[in-house]
Amino acid sequence: MDNIIITGKKVGLEKPSPDITKNLWLGLLAEFELYRFDMNGYQLLLLVAKESADYSPSQRANIAQRAEDATHIPAVFYFENMATYERDRLVDKGVYFVVSDKFAFIPSLLANRRLSKNEQPTQLLPSTQYLLMFHLQRHSINRMSIKELTEITPYKYATLAKSLQQFVALNLADVSTDDGKTKRLLFTANGRELWDKALPYLINPIKQSGYLDTPLHEGIIGSIDTLSHYSMLVGEKIPTRVFTAEEFKRSGMTLLRFEDVQRVEIWKYPSIATDGYVDRLSLYLTLRDDHDPRVEKELETMINKMPW
Repeated sequence: MDNIIITGKKVGLEKPSPDITKNLWLGLLAEFELYRFDMNGYQLLLLVAKESADYSPSQRANIAQRAEDATHIPAVFYFENMATYERDRLVDKGVYFVVSDKFAFIPSLLANRRLSKNEQPTQLLPSTQYLLMFHLQRHSINRMSIKELTEITPYKYATLAKSLQQFVALNLADVSTDDGKTKRLLFTANGRELWDKALPYLINPIKQSGYLDTPLHEGIIGSIDTLSHYSMLVGEKIPTRVFTAEEFKRSGMTLLRFEDVQRVEIWKYPSIATDGYVDRLSLYLTLRDDHDPRVEKELETMINKMPW
């Protein structure tokens, strides 16, 4: 195959380099022809079955996930023909695919289109906010591609593509294409200016909070005790512990709604933790609605002393 047709456009195909295929398993290489193609600045991997292969939508979802984990490139299945009900089953499983020149389901391609006024985001996605926190507090992600971001963040390619779309829609960043193919992120402001520009769209990181009847010695520390760590405020007797939803689920613990010994916060994204404490900027967002004058004063001091 030299090309495929997607949304009426002829897209050229080429064999992927050894750097891309070296981590793929032998079964995949035996059963599929692999091609690489670019669409709207995104790199994608096309899987074309060598013979008629009868995989369930769940199996295809697993194959695509393993291929993306190995290559950091979203995988797309190619079909000559497909019944509508079979397409619907693949869409339900989130499997990317192309049916000859008739139909394509590749959500990443949507990331390049401009948003209408009705679609303008009013809040950042957790993944988008994580990228901003990472950029402002740990390491600059300016000029990074989506593939490079998959290597240093806990998010997958398609999720990061949506985050770049949000940054551009809110005029927080631009996306440049330096070689005609690779999209790179470039923020439109730096440091405190970027923080102030993004502040109206930032979300409270806390998804859920509750209590346990025994103290914990695991999980990073958040809330007032972290503010105490960064300021002169007196901390709590038993510090609040912070987990992501995935971490807390793996722990097997169950939160109590009524106040008890150990307070727990479950966050929408991982904190850019330092020395066991949540990051300053995310902490500010968890406490900015606390109207205790002492908390308000220390939060303002903490932000003003940030090493922007």
